Amino acid sequence: MFIWRTAHERLSMSQWKQIQQLEIRLLEHVDYLYDDNFPMDIRQGLASWIECQDWDTAATDESMAAAQFTNLLSQMERVRSQEQNFLQRHNMKIIQQQLQIKYTTNPTVMARVISTCLREERRILSSACMQEQGLLSVTEELHSLSFEACFTVQGLTIDLETCSLPLVVISNVSQLPGGWASVMWYNLLTHEPRNLAFFGNPPRAGWSQLSEVLSWQFSTFAGRGLNKEQLAMLGEKLLGQHVSCNDYHVSWSKFSKENISGKPFSFWMWLDSILELIKKHLLPVWNENYIMGFVSKETERSLLKDRERGTFLLRFSESHLGGITFTWVEHSDNGEVKFNSVEPYTKNRLSALPFADIIRDYKVISDGVVSENPLKFLYPDIPKDEAFGRLYNSQPSKVTPYITSTLIPISELRSNTSTSSPACQSPEPPMTPDEFPILRVKPHSH
Repeated sequence: MFIWRTAHERLSMSQWKQIQQLEIRLLEHVDYLYDDNFPMDIRQGLASWIECQDWDTAATDESMAAAQFTNLLSQMERVRSQEQNFLQRHNMKIIQQQLQIKYTTNPTVMARVISTCLREERRILSSACMQEQGLLSVTEELHSLSFEACFTVQGLTIDLETCSLPLVVISNVSQLPGGWASVMWYNLLTHEPRNLAFFGNPPRAGWSQLSEVLSWQFSTFAGRGLNKEQLAMLGEKLLGQHVSCNDYHVSWSKFSKENISGKPFSFWMWLDSILELIKKHLLPVWNENYIMGFVSKETERSLLKDRERGTFLLRFSESHLGGITFTWVEHSDNGEVKFNSVEPYTKNRLSALPFADIIRDYKVISDGVVSENPLKFLYPDIPKDEAFGRLYNSQPSKVTPYITSTLIPISELRSNTSTSSPACQSPEPPMTPDEFPILRVKPHSH
């Protein structure tokens, strides 16, 4: 494990010695920096001298670069003459000859290569320090790709260099949401192409600015952005009472790292799981604007309480990652209002049955009796089949003398006299053989 030393110790230790104390995983990143353009043997043998030179300036100053290159060759010759091992002396001589061939006419290229290597070493050391202190995760480590070219046309030498925007390197698909959040936050809050230490002290984002980016995420990946009511609910979930303040600023940690109060996941993990669910299982329903999506339970009840019996709305679960649920309203003979919410459907269950078909075929078992589909009208008052008819994936089975095998979404509604919203327990489809006789008690027609 890499141990970060005190400031005094670091000042007295060369950069190369600090590099050599890194853990193996980080040393592999260092290994990628060195090749025939700047062999690691030279970096090792001339570590102190190399770190005392101004390679950044030399990279843009031809005469200074030429002087530095001459001094580099002299230093190599000095070290080679003091080397006792014959093989090492031979290798250093070969390297010296290769560098002369490569850089004699273009010493600024050599200076630029060394400057880049030293800069990347510092970035790796900085990243290691912050990781040791628990400040950075793998998905907060920023990298960039550097592209260099040298053209000589009719005696005129042209050096070209550019670099990519910062990127995140992941080793497992589970790191993808965190990596994407890092890229999104970086692009939102800085225009610096090489600020690879950005997440050492990431700036806050204004809610008005962040909400536009979140809506853009849904527009880009799911085909439809978020309206102001949906964004208001997200803001309330993230900021609480501060949501009304458009200039309120959100920290990176609160957005991506800290768990939502009472939940085992962060705001971004929750939101990203919903995006994934829409893309893979809910896209047609989402693009028809049938999913209200982001609405609190309190608002949900307020919207449904005065509606026709069987009116329902669709919203994303706040307690599950990547879950969608529906709630419908019922009115008893004595005027009591009841709300029923189904246990959220996640990607595993939606892989077995399309969501529109679930809406069409949904059943409830109450006291051992299978009732008719309780879902009648999509909020506010759209007949269910009118809303979802063209999205049904399979046609209802025709009445035949035989018992057909089918996937039927069904919930057990437990007796509850309160007006609270009990969760209907929904077994995974397909139904078990024990459940088929229950359906035969009260057959239904479509």
